[in-house]
Amino acid sequence: MGARARRKDLIGRAALYDILAVAAVSTIVLVGMLYAEVVYVFDLTTLLVSVVIPLVAGTAIFVARKNRILLFAFLSLFWALVDDRPVFFDSVLTWPEVTRFHPFLPRLFMNIVIHGLTVLFLYLMIRESMKGSAVRLRNASGVIFLAAVAFILAYAQNIPLAAVQNVVEAGSNPASWYPFDIATKSASVFFICLTIWQATRLNATGDHARSAAQSRSGNK
Repeated sequence: MGARARRKDLIGRAALYDILAVAAVSTIVLVGMLYAEVVYVFDLTTLLVSVVIPLVAGTAIFVARKNRILLFAFLSLFWALVDDRPVFFDSVLTWPEVTRFHPFLPRLFMNIVIHGLTVLFLYLMIRESMKGSAVRLRNASGVIFLAAVAFILAYAQNIPLAAVQNVVEAGSNPASWYPFDIATKSASVFFICLTIWQATRLNATGDHARSAAQSRSGNK
């Protein structure tokens, strides 16, 4: 087997292991969310099963895979997943009560923290995807746009449109909430993938340009 074939085989295995890692983490997160929905009691056990264990397990799996892009993508989306129903992590400071307006400040504080964590890890994901690229992030408008769309979709329940807010108001009814939530979170995952693809594409373009420049320099 030649060097190119071996390299292709290693890349294929790495991709397979990454897919299995994503499937495993997704299953762990889903189990935690199902627990919160079925039990619907917001206490220390729910915090452990629905937040702490999925967060620690997902982080550990992606760290073991040494895939920082997937790690930061997971950490950016995780907070949006546990923000509202069924976990209601934005109300963790007032658990076992789930609040929206009264008291307002604890939920506002948690929303700032949760949204901030998503922005932070989206930034780290993009920076990791573009590592080695000659293109500066401020010049990568396409990547920034895709990440912004992913963020908006991840927290689509905050969009100030009547149709969206009607769904949010009906959040006590799973039949109204979950189709909307699944659709928007799935769309967010899609745009996160597009963001990574665009960022790594810029990286590959930069590598190609540097190789071409080195080749021209060597021919002089």
